[in-house]
Amino acid sequence: MNGRVVYGFAPAAWLLLPSGMVMVAIVGVALGGGWVWLGIAQLPLLALIDTVLGPDPRPRAALPGWLADLLLCLQLPLVAGLWCVFAWRAGLASGGLHGGADWLGLVQSTAFVTAYGALPASHELGHRHDALRCKVGNLLDTFLLAPYGVLSHNHVHHLELGTLVDAETARRGQSLYSFMIYMGWNRHLESWRVEAARLRRLGYSPWSWRSAVWRGFAQYVLLVVVVGVVAGGRGVGLAVLVSVLALLMLTGLSYSQHYGLTRVPGSPVRAHHAWNHLYPLTRGGMFEITTHSQHHMDADVRYWNLTPLPDAPQMPSA
Repeated sequence: MNGRVVYGFAPAAWLLLPSGMVMVAIVGVALGGGWVWLGIAQLPLLALIDTVLGPDPRPRAALPGWLADLLLCLQLPLVAGLWCVFAWRAGLASGGLHGGADWLGLVQSTAFVTAYGALPASHELGHRHDALRCKVGNLLDTFLLAPYGVLSHNHVHHLELGTLVDAETARRGQSLYSFMIYMGWNRHLESWRVEAARLRRLGYSPWSWRSAVWRGFAQYVLLVVVVGVVAGGRGVGLAVLVSVLALLMLTGLSYSQHYGLTRVPGSPVRAHHAWNHLYPLTRGGMFEITTHSQHHMDADVRYWNLTPLPDAPQMPSA
């Protein structure tokens, strides 16, 4: 598929970007006032730099597997730290927020950076086969209000990509807003069905405490309760709002990566069945999730070994 000759390697240093962005957001929330906007203010800056740099179709520079995994797992304490500072600022330190603009900045920055820090890492870890890494990914997904979304993603999306069955593929002509509602709802239903079928095969009821769905619900409730202890009822409401916004950002990413691409059910997955976005900060900052074609052709390829395919479908901005 890739007929172009590409020389050199994309720097591995760009993979530090997610950690850096979460830390910037933590500093902004901790400072309070207008500084709370620091988290989401990084978005237009990154977009501008990416536009200036242009697409980078080079493969990623060699990276030791242990270090690549450490960068993923590091997102859990960082995102958890962001939520701790968020809860503190929304509760005990709310005096440092002056007016509605500061509260809006607090919510938007926390939501955006939660999605940016948690989603790419949890996606990669959700494709692993060992319990520890899968659990780290599961905990990251909890902040996104999707603590069991991996069930739908791995057992439906990757099998039914580009078909009418797949809730993560936007139909041609479908608006982003209707897709957000469609995917958000159906991804939960798909996960329930996948887990219910697994439990029945094992001889258990879908309502069993063994269900990953119920454990996921319990994890999210515990997260919100902890925020409530620190920040009270207002903090609980804001925490749920942050999670909902982060989940909508997740659906928006899926919309852009699969919009309008169709596949005959049962046919092999090819490079033209997913959109790619090969700009350097986007690739590194999202742990290569936008190097999407090869990921769908072989989901077991680790993110640092994914091959950019400049001749595969590129997002319109590419």
